Amino acid sequence: MNKKDFQNREFDEVEIIIVGTEEKRKPALSVFNRAVNYTNVELLSGKMIEKGYRKGEEIQVFKAEAVIKEGMPLLDINNNLIPLEKFSEYFAIVDGQHRTFAVSLYNDYREKHDLEKICVPAIESELKNGESITELINELNFTKKEWSKEDYLNGAANLLFDHPLLNRFNELIKTAQRPWGMPLSTINLIYTLSSGLSRNDLVKLCYGQIEKGVRKRKMIIPPHNIERGDRFIETCRKATFRDSEISKRYLIQKFIEIRNSQGEDFAFKVFESITQDDVKVMMPNGRLLEQNVEDYSKILIARTESLQANGIEKDD
Repeated sequence: MNKKDFQNREFDEVEIIIVGTEEKRKPALSVFNRAVNYTNVELLSGKMIEKGYRKGEEIQVFKAEAVIKEGMPLLDINNNLIPLEKFSEYFAIVDGQHRTFAVSLYNDYREKHDLEKICVPAIESELKNGESITELINELNFTKKEWSKEDYLNGAANLLFDHPLLNRFNELIKTAQRPWGMPLSTINLIYTLSSGLSRNDLVKLCYGQIEKGVRKRKMIIPPHNIERGDRFIETCRKATFRDSEISKRYLIQKFIEIRNSQGEDFAFKVFESITQDDVKVMMPNGRLLEQNVEDYSKILIARTESLQANGIEKDD
């Protein structure tokens, strides 16, 4: 399809649905949205035909009624002016117009192959104090970037909103808005005791897949234990390790090593025996280094073994 054909094409209106609700409306575009790039639309629709729709990536919208007070004209997907009395039938897109156009093409493909058409998942945007919808659209146009693994995790958690592991990961992961959070690699170790979910796994989850593999299929979300992971984090915090130290993986790697050789109960006894004075010794310069953990863990293990041999349990 060349540019002229794209501009002259009659697009089927897709339905947009707010995530977590059943409210569906048609898409509306502001005159302040970026001009649609037909090449990007075709690339997106081609990926959808090849891999399916990435359900975890929501577009951002407002109820069309919200823009009336700003006097902003709205157009439907075929560039027709929407009368004010019809605004309640539309969501105004502030971010995701290319994806919406691509879904229209994708739905054409699905209809030709006797498949059910899809809706575009969306979230309702919120304005900052004094911000106008026009300003928000302009900001999103200038700051739009490729998704990071944190974005894919958030998308997967929103798509599988009732999955406790994804929700826990989403609460703990380090992001620009949560710089004190933990990297995905550490969270994986804490809750799955393995490399866990990769970026590619999260991408697959956002496409609505739950299994991976060619010859031998397996679940994308790995075996995990949230209670054990939460207990590990709280044990480290109780010992006065900061989240920045827990984030470095040294502690969870040592826990896994002890667990694999002497059992999970013993590993927790070792970590629950750590005192504030122990932490000070392990961090003589205020920094937790891997070698410090390796060296001092021998003392902790020996102490725990001695207490057990003498039938003594450390008080909580």
